[in-house]
Amino acid sequence: MREGAGFSPEVKKTPYFSRLAVKFLLASSPLLALFSLGSFIFIPRFYQQQSLRSLADHAQNIARIAAYSAAPAVFFEDKETLSEVLSSLSRDEDLLFALLRDEKDHELASFKKISNLDFTPLLPWSRGISRDKQFWIETYDLDYQGKQLGQLILGFSLETVKSGAKLVRRTMGVVSFTLFFLSVLIAYYISYLVTGSLRRITQTAMEIASGDYSRRVHIASSDEVGLLAFSFNQMLDRLAETMKHLEEARSTLEQRVEERTAELQREIAERIQIEKKLRESEDLFRSMVESLGEGVVIVDEKEVFIFANQAAHRIFESEDRSLIGRCLSEFTTPDQFALIQEETRKRKTGQRSTYELRLQLPGEREKVVLVAATPRFDENKNFTSALAVLTDITPMKKTEETLRSMKDQLEQTIKKLEERNEQAYLFIQMSDSLQLAQNEKEIIAIAINYARRFFPEESGALYLKQKGYLLLQKEGAWGEFSFQADYFSSDECWALRKGQIHSVEDLEKDILCPHLLLEEKIPGPSLCIPLTSFGESLGVLVMTCCQEKKPGEKWSPEEYRAQRQWLALNFSQRLATAIFTIRLLESLREQSIRDPLTGLYNRRFLEESLAREIFRAQRGGTKIAVMMLDIDHFKQFNDAYGHDAGDVVLQEIARTLQKSVRREDIVCRYGGEEFSIIMPLTSEDIAIKRAEIILERIRHLEVHYRGNVFRKITISIGLAFFPNNGFSREEVLQAADIALLEAKKAGRDRIVIAP
Repeated sequence: MREGAGFSPEVKKTPYFSRLAVKFLLASSPLLALFSLGSFIFIPRFYQQQSLRSLADHAQNIARIAAYSAAPAVFFEDKETLSEVLSSLSRDEDLLFALLRDEKDHELASFKKISNLDFTPLLPWSRGISRDKQFWIETYDLDYQGKQLGQLILGFSLETVKSGAKLVRRTMGVVSFTLFFLSVLIAYYISYLVTGSLRRITQTAMEIASGDYSRRVHIASSDEVGLLAFSFNQMLDRLAETMKHLEEARSTLEQRVEERTAELQREIAERIQIEKKLRESEDLFRSMVESLGEGVVIVDEKEVFIFANQAAHRIFESEDRSLIGRCLSEFTTPDQFALIQEETRKRKTGQRSTYELRLQLPGEREKVVLVAATPRFDENKNFTSALAVLTDITPMKKTEETLRSMKDQLEQTIKKLEERNEQAYLFIQMSDSLQLAQNEKEIIAIAINYARRFFPEESGALYLKQKGYLLLQKEGAWGEFSFQADYFSSDECWALRKGQIHSVEDLEKDILCPHLLLEEKIPGPSLCIPLTSFGESLGVLVMTCCQEKKPGEKWSPEEYRAQRQWLALNFSQRLATAIFTIRLLESLREQSIRDPLTGLYNRRFLEESLAREIFRAQRGGTKIAVMMLDIDHFKQFNDAYGHDAGDVVLQEIARTLQKSVRREDIVCRYGGEEFSIIMPLTSEDIAIKRAEIILERIRHLEVHYRGNVFRKITISIGLAFFPNNGFSREEVLQAADIALLEAKKAGRDRIVIAP
């Protein structure tokens, strides 16, 4: 551009009022306002806190001095001195009231500067500002010679603090406003001085814009503004040199344009030759594509065929009709056409991909083709179409499906075998656990635990027959569904009537057991399995079985139901065997530790129990009482009335002893006419009283036998204690036996305590 050419804006002199300075001022104004506002808020608050602290110190000092004077007066009940103390306190201008209270919160002395002052809103008394914000409360404990006498309560007015705070707040308001105004003026003046160099640069730039390229900025400072002015001057020097080079380049531009025109004409001729060769190559490519065994198609962005070779027509079974102009939606389902559209969106982004496509052909026939698609773009990089190579893989897919089906069947078989193996392992664990059980309760607990593991999706209940009872009682249950019946008769279960499994799959067609009629709606089929072992019916296992398996799982509904019923039957057989065995063992054990005549424990059980109770007593630091009892003159009774009458007397005395002791006490027949009682966790006094009760009940005992009434039956008791009379079973029993002999020697019908 030549000097003076182009737009020349009017150059104006920079005014004294600077916009740039105003911007600097606006940037610093929030900080100034924040500083002024902070001074206005925090200085009065600080003053008020200091005033309150001074008032608190003053109040504490006065309270300490007054308490020092008042404590002796309260101690000696010197009311005159108390009045003088309160009178001296009343001289304080800020003190509004004072109270003296004793330990029972009774008022001893007080004064108020406000006659109608109510103390109720100020309760309870605590040091600090009162709840109504009108007083400062100061409390001080009165003690004299180490004795607590009461409390001194002082109330100081806060008016002085509040009036001082208001005055400081008004003063700081004026000072803050004045400080803010002066700070704004100073900030603007400093900003104006700082931006002076920038204004000179701006003035020079406006003069250069008007066409005067000889203007330069004269700033001699070495700061950033000076560097900016120096760089600005260098830019102007280079601009002038560039304008000179542009004039020189202009003279050579026309010559180069003529030379380039000749070159373009030669290039056009060469392009015509290239297009001819491309057409020949395209014809060769088309012939090659037509001869391929794979289908080759070109479709536009709307999925309409632009080109298709003969192999593609065979794949689409359209040899009698051309594919050109037809849409892919004619040969696909809606979901497959959506897949094609999604792939086309990928082509528009330049992506290549290979995917499988299912074709829907006439006659409800399907073909699966493998599509390898490539995008095509024009010279402006706009998507035009997609080239796809189609390979018919229908036979291969059928082979894959056959192999996959065989693989699935093999996997299901393996899973079934694994499940059977896991169940067998559980049965082994269950059998081992049942063999280790010591009683029937443990058998039931173990069975319920394994039932939850064998049948996690079902619910069930275990009903057992008890010795001497005709009804079956529920002993355990598992699962979400709870069977309501706690007991029922064996006639109310079809499984017990038939002696085999009774299954109910359809409530409308199958016969439901009577004991299930009282249940709420059972969730699905049910199963009753009789528990029988060695020909003896022990009970029944009732459970919900079997729910339908979820789709896709390894069992069919019929196979699953049969498998679960087989599992339930095996479970119940093992359970029945375990219950029968433990009951047999308990019966044998009961016979080995029970006296058959009286039903009491025998001497063997006594010795085992006493050894166990001594061990517990040693560990817990407790006592055990042991009684040895003997029927007085029992041999003469047998000789006079016979052994049958003697057996009746023994049975009646055994029942009396059982009724006369606690549940945790152990009554045994020691031998012949001798009995023994173990009383764990018993003091000496309680044991002696219990022995006296037994003596008294035996004295009043009447035994009826074949029309005869036997009265005046008495017993002798020897009483010993652990650890008083020994630390072992033998020592304690021997001490009780010796005491029994002493009781007999002393005349019988009495208690003798071992020394």
